[in-house]
Amino acid sequence: MPTGAWLRKAKMRTVATAALLVVMPLSASGFDDVIPARDAITWKRTEPYLRIGGRQAFVFGRNPTGWRTEQFDPLLKWAHDSGERILRIHITCGMTPKSPAGTIDEKWAGKWEKVFDQAAKQGLYVLPVLGAWGQWNDGSDGKRWHYWDRNMYNAKLGGPAKSPSELFAETRCQQLWLEWLAQMVRRWRNRPNIVAWELFSELDLVTGATEKTAFKFVQRASSAVRKMDPAGRPVTASLSGIQEWPSLFSDDAIDLIQVHPYANHHKYRGQLDRMIIESVRARTKRYKKPVLIGESGFDGGPPHGTLDMAARAETGLRHAIWAAVVSGSMNGRMLWWGDGYDQYQKPDPELRKRYALLAKPAARFIRNIDWSDFKSIQVKSSPQLCGAAIGQKERVVAWFRDAQCIGPDWPTRHLTGQRVTLSVPGQTNHWRVAVYDPVTLRIVDKGEVNREGGSLHVELPTVEDAIVLELTRDETRK
Repeated sequence: MPTGAWLRKAKMRTVATAALLVVMPLSASGFDDVIPARDAITWKRTEPYLRIGGRQAFVFGRNPTGWRTEQFDPLLKWAHDSGERILRIHITCGMTPKSPAGTIDEKWAGKWEKVFDQAAKQGLYVLPVLGAWGQWNDGSDGKRWHYWDRNMYNAKLGGPAKSPSELFAETRCQQLWLEWLAQMVRRWRNRPNIVAWELFSELDLVTGATEKTAFKFVQRASSAVRKMDPAGRPVTASLSGIQEWPSLFSDDAIDLIQVHPYANHHKYRGQLDRMIIESVRARTKRYKKPVLIGESGFDGGPPHGTLDMAARAETGLRHAIWAAVVSGSMNGRMLWWGDGYDQYQKPDPELRKRYALLAKPAARFIRNIDWSDFKSIQVKSSPQLCGAAIGQKERVVAWFRDAQCIGPDWPTRHLTGQRVTLSVPGQTNHWRVAVYDPVTLRIVDKGEVNREGGSLHVELPTVEDAIVLELTRDETRK
């Protein structure tokens, strides 16, 4: 989660393929509803995307939260109605455990299991976040949200640790936490809609954290999880923002690299779409691993007074949603405040309602596309446009927006006479192009385009705000 957003707020393993999900019989899974096999989510370690029903797919998701199980009902319904598939859930946030260090709070675990069951009925998969920084920060570094004083591992509450940093050292505190971690994975490993395990969210914000100590901690935690999960679901851990710890990201202790783009970063000044494209592509190139957008937004702080509350903020977030599609990330959307955490701040209007179905057009657009072999494609355009493309030798998806359509007002103008050049792979010379309105998915233009010198030169219709291009091999021409 973002700094100031707690509660109130490559080496490849030798296994060639690991299923994220095993559809268990009812007696083994404990589920009343099992997601159909055709919708099962799996993952192969050599691939940058998840698979749905055996086909590589881009997925959308969100970060729901609540302190009562019924608060998840509308959040999960919105996710389902939007065509989203994954939920990243901080299990120590909102509904928090109260049991002594190293033990499972049965009442607390039962509440989460009810949420997981609710998600399964909506066809949604869960990425449980098993630990998060807020409970392991004592406020000495000036962080706004710190809850070490409520952590049952704190010696003042009868726990084993005098400071949060003991979690990252070979201490009794770490030993008990790892035992608890193993118990949680063993308890949930047969649940068919667990998509992956996140060991810890935003390691760098723990009081006293260093790359070296956190790296060793993640290695031990990853080992504990893998021993307990015979299904071989992927493991991830995250840092805040777009921070990088190369020793961690390049090690086989984690399978999925995360980014948490918040566009109040001085370089981007609210351009969340650019931040997503640049951060995802840099990590994909550098670490050769799948990249997961864990959470995102215009600002890491509470919504009041930020771009999240701007009159046309939906335009900017829609840009970010489409930017994720063409970034090379395995997923998109994943808002923080707009996915439910606004409940802790009581903004007006409620962001979770305002942005409830924002990803629906993009999810509808991509749902039947096989993302096998999709890679980033080089794009050239005028300075009037900002965008990116991704694809393979038979299909390309591109998204562009008016380069001046940015916050705080996201002004709209009519751009004419624009042209983009896409360096497409393969030998196909004849292509069909369809241009879509990203809000309505209405086709605003279509035609044919020929490959020239390895590239496709596409003349665009008038651009208002943004457009989406789909280019497919022309089967009628050889």
